[in-house]
Amino acid sequence: MTIALVTGGSTGIGAAVCRLLAEKGSTVAICDINAEVGDALATEIGGKFITCDVSSLTSVEAAFKTCCDELGAPDYVHLNAGIMTVPTNTPYIPIEDLTEAQYHKIVGINLNGVFHGMKTALPLMREKGGAITMTASTAGLSVVPVDPMYTATKYAVIGFGRAVSAANEGSTVRINVICPGVTDTQIVPDEYKAPEFNVMPTEVMAAEIVDLLHNGANGEIRVKNATEKPAFTVGIPDLS
Repeated sequence: MTIALVTGGSTGIGAAVCRLLAEKGSTVAICDINAEVGDALATEIGGKFITCDVSSLTSVEAAFKTCCDELGAPDYVHLNAGIMTVPTNTPYIPIEDLTEAQYHKIVGINLNGVFHGMKTALPLMREKGGAITMTASTAGLSVVPVDPMYTATKYAVIGFGRAVSAANEGSTVRINVICPGVTDTQIVPDEYKAPEFNVMPTEVMAAEIVDLLHNGANGEIRVKNATEKPAFTVGIPDLS
């Protein structure tokens, strides 16, 4: 029996990943701030809900400790928790009007949360080995003009993933990144769910993520931007 831990696991892509990991035989630690939904999901899949605020290193460390104490050290970790700058379907604000609190919140979850997860997971996983997959976005390879800070944090996650995977090349833990296109989750504004954006069901993204966890290469940056199109990988640009 393998152990998996998913941040942002109560809803959206994270919840779909939790369900598929459980279906494929893992016991899943669902880490999130949404306890009501997370508890229900844990009951559904036979996993364990653990309250976790990824913006707090102390909270992340406590969540991993609970997972290790009650389930075992994880074989698979999906660092998935993420937000956009403002709530779904709220008018986006010019960057000059972005408050310092809004800036720190999105960086705290989208970037610090990944750092906290990686910092905590790696030493716990090295003895038995496994894989860590981070959720970035196609926004980290292009641009989302309505939310520059979301774009910035997703570029950062891709760069962080590339660097940490290179630093750990040859270790027992594979580190890689998934870049979803527009997926039908609660953070996606309605205007991005129009047909031309090829909105994907969360189950489609979950299948790619679980494949990355089980089979992906260390350092792989995988893009999935439409249900009917195969995923592809993106290499480091040739700067020579």
